[in-house]
Amino acid sequence: MRDSLGSMHDDLDVTDTPSFRRRRLALRLAVGAIWSFGVLLAVRSGWEPGYWWGARVWPYPFGHVSIVIVQVTLVSFGLYDLLRPKLEGSSIARTARAALAAFATLVSIAMNTWTDQPGYAYAAGRYVLIVTALLVLVLVAQAAVAAIDGLRRRKHAA
Repeated sequence: MRDSLGSMHDDLDVTDTPSFRRRRLALRLAVGAIWSFGVLLAVRSGWEPGYWWGARVWPYPFGHVSIVIVQVTLVSFGLYDLLRPKLEGSSIARTARAALAAFATLVSIAMNTWTDQPGYAYAAGRYVLIVTALLVLVLVAQAAVAAIDGLRRRKHAA
């Protein structure tokens, strides 16, 4: 069967295979769980008024916490975009790019955070720190698996 330009269609769509769909679903669930943790962290941090507030009653800063939730959501979307299964490129390279982007975001947030602020001011930074740490751990594990596979292949080839 030919398309309008005369090229043959490739009836085998790799993105429609069960293993590809399972990987995509697993990644979505993992990023969703990490995002849920970030939202919980942001909501919980809204109750921390900071050292400067003293013993006065602390009104819950719904607007500020909502902004932090938006930040956490944007970081999560970026994380998914960098890690989503693609046909080209290795998973180690995608994880390395995601870890680098998360680290750059962490440095940016850390440079804009002052001391003695309410808890919500630190929530996005904590979330990005956790995401960066997870990505670095995954990257180390992927590199170790790749190194072990390379050693096995070299040993069997000899």
